[in-house]
Amino acid sequence: MSFFIDKKNRRKSPIVLAALGAALLDLAVFGIAYALLTDPLYHAVQLDSEIATTVIHALVIALAGTAVCCLEFLLPDKRVAPYGFAGLAVVFMMFCAAALMLDQPARGNMLWLIAMFGLAPVLVGNAAAWPIYLKMKRANPALNHRKTIQEELREAMEKEAAKKPPRKAPPPPQPPVEPVEKEPEVTPEEALFGPEAGTGTPPAFRSAQEEAMLLYEDDEEESDD
Repeated sequence: MSFFIDKKNRRKSPIVLAALGAALLDLAVFGIAYALLTDPLYHAVQLDSEIATTVIHALVIALAGTAVCCLEFLLPDKRVAPYGFAGLAVVFMMFCAAALMLDQPARGNMLWLIAMFGLAPVLVGNAAAWPIYLKMKRANPALNHRKTIQEELREAMEKEAAKKPPRKAPPPPQPPVEPVEKEPEVTPEEALFGPEAGTGTPPAFRSAQEEAMLLYEDDEEESDD
């Protein structure tokens, strides 16, 4: 993990790869600019000195290519643009080092060719990109802050949580319903004579009239027999 994370628990920035890619992109942009603008500038600008004419053409092409390459400042990482021009300077020095390994007759011609096409873009590009980057860096100090792994994970979780719809609150718990006791059914006898009628036991209190009627009914039943 130490290959990807530094001692302060921060993710190592792949700025070297980004700078190399930006340098190759800048090299392609300046190559296209030379291919498109060399002939029009040759017919439009002609000075008495051939060297002065070449310098003017190189500066105009370098300015046009630098303006296009500065669009890299629109990327989230603002260091890509100046580091790309710094990488372009490294590529220029590599070409010069390769030319120095040639024999004497070809060495001078190759160095002149490299300087004519590569020196102006390197100087103009770095002179324009680094002041812009330093100004943006002073205006926004957050460009200097590198987030830790925990901060990056926390921000990612917050973004994911913001995308999800909010959860609905669960309904409040209902109070428990007490079971209702079912009243026993009342028979006609119980309704007429009270709850003692169903058990066969005589009621606890009877009036004298009720006792007389019961005796009268018993005498009638005996006489009928």
